[in-house]
Amino acid sequence: MKLQCSAEAMQQRFGKAEWEVRRHLALAYRMIQRSGFDDLTYNHLSVRIPDRPDHFLIKRDDQMFEQVTASSLLSSGFHDPDPASPEGRVSPGGLVIHGGILDARPEVNAVFHTHSPANMAVGAQKCGLLPLCQHAFIFHDRIAYHDFQGFEFEPDMRRLLVRDLGSADVMILRNHGVLITGRTVAEAFFRHHYLEMACRAQVAALSIGGVDGLVWPGESVRAHAANQMAARGMVDADGRDWTALMQLAPDVCPDYAS
Repeated sequence: MKLQCSAEAMQQRFGKAEWEVRRHLALAYRMIQRSGFDDLTYNHLSVRIPDRPDHFLIKRDDQMFEQVTASSLLSSGFHDPDPASPEGRVSPGGLVIHGGILDARPEVNAVFHTHSPANMAVGAQKCGLLPLCQHAFIFHDRIAYHDFQGFEFEPDMRRLLVRDLGSADVMILRNHGVLITGRTVAEAFFRHHYLEMACRAQVAALSIGGVDGLVWPGESVRAHAANQMAARGMVDADGRDWTALMQLAPDVCPDYAS
C-alpha cells in the first residue's frame, strides 16, 4: 500500500505520462551502471517529456548513475534548463548533445551517450565497427561516425553532431564514445547494449592476433542479419527483456522508482 500511495503521489506531482518515462529512464541508468558501462558522474541518458515535447529529462550533473532515481531527474529545455532545476546541475554537454539531437530529430525520444573502454577503443580504430559477431551485424550500414572536435561544451558543436548523425540511430564518436537514439528508452537501451557487446567482442577478437585469423561473413549475410533485426524490432514484440529488467529492478536497485 505504501508503494502504491507513493506511486500515486508521484503521478499527481509529475503527471502519469511523465512519471512513466521517469521510471524507465531511471531504470536504464541503473542497469547500465550494473553492466559497467558508466563513467563516474559523466555520460548522460535522456528522454523527451511526453506532455512537454520541447523538454527532456536528464540526470543531475553531480550524480553517479547508481544514484539516479525517477524523482531526481531534472527537466530541461533544448537550450536552457527549466528555472525549477537547480542552477548548474544540468550539464552543458547535456544541453549540447541531448538538447541538440532531440531538437533536430522530433521522431527521437531518447538519447544515450556513454564512453566505455570498449566503445572508446572502437572509436579510436580507423576501421570503425567491424562485422565480427551477430551483435555487430545489427548495425550493418546503419551507423554514423563523428570526428572529435573537442569536448561538447560549446553550443555550435550541436550542429556538427546533428549533421554527422543525419538520419542514423547510432553514431560512434571518434576518440570519444557513442551516441544512441531511440523512439523509447527501452529501444535506446537495447541499441546501446548490442553496440557495447559488439565493441567488447571486437576488442577481444583483435587482441588475440589481429585480423588475419578472423572469420568474415559475406556482405549478403550481414545485410540479411541486419534486415532480420530491423523487421523484428530492437525491442521484442512482447517486451520480454525490458519486462525482465523491470522485474529484476526491485531486487538490485529497489529505490530506482522513488
